[in-house]
Amino acid sequence: MVLALVKFDETHCHKWALLLCERRRKLDSFLDALSKKDFESAKCIFHQVFRGGSTPQHSDPGMAGSLLYHMAMVTKMATETRMILGELKMEAPQIDGLLRSFYYDFVSDIPELLKQTKSIEFDPEKPATKDSLNTKEKIDRFAHLSMLTRELELKLDENVPPLLTEIDNLFQIWSKNIIEMRLRQEYETIRGLLVTTELANTLGIERLETAMRAIQRRFGEETVNIALKVTLKVGMKRENLQTIMLSDHFINYTMDLSNLEGRMVFLNCPIFGSHSYIAEKMTIDNSVARLFCTHLCYAHAKSMLETVLPFTFSLSQTRWMAHQGKCEFNLKLAYSPNAKILGKHVPLVISWNTTLKCNLKCPHCYVNATSGDLNDELSTKDAHKLIDQISDVSRPMLILSGGEPLLRKDVFDLIQYGTSKGLRMAMGSNGWLIDDSMAKKLKTAGIKTVSISLDSSIPENHDAFRGVRGSWKKAISAIKALRANNVLVQVNTTVTQENYHEIEEIMSLVEKLGVENFHLFFLVPTGRATRIADISPEKYEEMIKMAFSKTTKHNLNVRPSCAPQFMRIAKSMGLDMRKWIRGCIAGLYYCRVCSNGEITPCPYLPIKLGNVRNRTFSDIWFTSPILNDLRNSDKLKGKCGRCTYRDLCGGCRARAYGLSSDFVDHCGDFTEPTSLKGDYLAEDPWCVHQPGSTNPRGPE
Repeated sequence: MVLALVKFDETHCHKWALLLCERRRKLDSFLDALSKKDFESAKCIFHQVFRGGSTPQHSDPGMAGSLLYHMAMVTKMATETRMILGELKMEAPQIDGLLRSFYYDFVSDIPELLKQTKSIEFDPEKPATKDSLNTKEKIDRFAHLSMLTRELELKLDENVPPLLTEIDNLFQIWSKNIIEMRLRQEYETIRGLLVTTELANTLGIERLETAMRAIQRRFGEETVNIALKVTLKVGMKRENLQTIMLSDHFINYTMDLSNLEGRMVFLNCPIFGSHSYIAEKMTIDNSVARLFCTHLCYAHAKSMLETVLPFTFSLSQTRWMAHQGKCEFNLKLAYSPNAKILGKHVPLVISWNTTLKCNLKCPHCYVNATSGDLNDELSTKDAHKLIDQISDVSRPMLILSGGEPLLRKDVFDLIQYGTSKGLRMAMGSNGWLIDDSMAKKLKTAGIKTVSISLDSSIPENHDAFRGVRGSWKKAISAIKALRANNVLVQVNTTVTQENYHEIEEIMSLVEKLGVENFHLFFLVPTGRATRIADISPEKYEEMIKMAFSKTTKHNLNVRPSCAPQFMRIAKSMGLDMRKWIRGCIAGLYYCRVCSNGEITPCPYLPIKLGNVRNRTFSDIWFTSPILNDLRNSDKLKGKCGRCTYRDLCGGCRARAYGLSSDFVDHCGDFTEPTSLKGDYLAEDPWCVHQPGSTNPRGPE
């Protein structure tokens, strides 16, 4: 589509208008579907227009995503100016005349841009004369719009066609809000450039750059935290933040999971578009615009990725919009500058049983934890050495597990030390010892996320499963304390015959508590779990499908654990799979460290690979024959070896091993590689899928 001539560059500054025009055209398709009583198609189009949707070729954040983006950008642009002036301890220079002149140049573009839509009324004076919305006002306004949208969605759910005037009014209301926020964003963008240009003229470009460098991290964290707070409060997921923050950009994005590398090229930038227009009018160079690219935009991007990605990463900016007309970021997951070997497979996640001591008596415990004192645990010195050796391979998420890790006296030292080495520190706990004071200590030490085990929405049932009365109440209190201290919480639920029918009730409960991540753990026959009657393979499949189907109802990130077939199921359901790497990651991107220093491929596969007391972690990780077997899908046997999903799923190696050996091993009762009891490359006996071809990469 060729846009009308406008003053500000269309590609850089006006994608928002393109999206509004596209959505207006989609509404014509919506009305056509309604006239044919095709309610399913109508509901799909309605959702795309107002809530957003994507195809392999195109992504539209919808009215909701666009509004959240522009709200966030208003905060970002205003914060840039405020923080720079604060760092320099200066008042803003007088630029009101130029500010209004350039702002109204931008305003004059809008009638031309939106003439393909029905006339949308807006007040250009409001952004220029009234204060921007605070966080609560943003949330309240968005909630009101969502309520109006939901009223029409309910009609469609009941196959009642809404009135044409109702649809037009809803589109108008959303559009007016988007235009207002876009104008506020532009007003703050122009103001920021004029202020910083004047500061550069007065103080010199070097002093201005020093100030920008000083506020980088604080600026990124503050602006992204506000955007995240609004996003979560209005009922969207943390993972939506990245999509929202990219909604006004044309981008080329690639992610090569085989090398854990990503590349994102921005082909437009509303900030750069404004800078270019003003620079031409005022005959100034791009030196100030360059500083925004290299310091503040970089800081914002880095903080946003730190917020949405579960793994550590390195981020480099190889091209700058103000220099080359494109902005490029390169991402490397879990990269460590200490790494001497850059292997294809490096740990993204490591689970470390820091202690086997525990205050609960769970019947399914895979390590056979105990309440007594233990003498074979890694000392603090050995633990530091382990962390050093891990950071020589990668910078993974290091999950401090147990037993109960909070029973280890030096646990806060371990968190602090791991954080200082660039690892993302996490913890798996039963929650018994976590109150507000403990949550604060965990946050201060550097913990990023804590998973709490919760196996029923009914207190008595959870307590019976965990073996100690009062454990449900303690778990709930722990979740609340962690959330109150802004620690990301994940709830782990072990699926059994007893709680199979209340999983959705558990999901509803944890969502009300503000939990974002919900992991369904499926039993693996190891440790005490060998004594528990498991659900059938068919029920595994049914449970995974049910949990995924409920994600539209519950604002939770759902991931099954120890059930790698979820990747096949997710693909068949058309889910966005970019957030997952592979079903079974044991030995590829994951391993376990036991309390005595033994390394195993995963917590449920107790095969000795080596001990960090007498071999380096790097040596074990890169040279273990067993790990190298697990990394080669050509070695898989049975139907797993024939399956077209073998590289996507891999089958549960621990379940394959356990059910081919009937083992009862636990931490401290390891299998030696020379005397393996089962076959870790055998087919997963708990997968119901039957491959239809002998060619693992051919059609089924």
